Amino acid sequence: MPAVILGLMKESHVSMKEISEKSHVPFSTLNNAAKKPIENWSIRVLNAFATGLNKSASDLLEILQPQNYQLNIDNRNQTIQDVFIPDKELFQQIRFVVESEHLEGWNPTSKDIKYLLNAAKNPDPKMVAEAKDLFGDQVDGKRLDS
Repeated sequence: MPAVILGLMKESHVSMKEISEKSHVPFSTLNNAAKKPIENWSIRVLNAFATGLNKSASDLLEILQPQNYQLNIDNRNQTIQDVFIPDKELFQQIRFVVESEHLEGWNPTSKDIKYLLNAAKNPDPKMVAEAKDLFGDQVDGKRLDS
């Protein structure tokens, strides 16, 4: 979400401070809200950004949260956002991550799922080393480097 609202502000040549002053909503309130999913925003914050960007709240809401998004998980065919994940265990692991993050406001695309799948199949050695430092050589009875 931060990228979208910040992009709109940049396009409109409006700073967070200017929105705060125009809407009479504290800068810290707007700054904190901009870091969170729109589902967590108050009406006051939405109205403040809309006012600052010279938009109606409904127009801004449509830009920030289009109604056509749908999380598509097909357990039988092992697809997430129409990306096939051939390994059943890997599918379940990725599904768990996607569902958990979706509850936090993430709306993954097919490209995002392909990235997760590639990262799971080809883990970054640096991240594996960091995980070993945190958790040791094994997680759930499996070696991290296997």
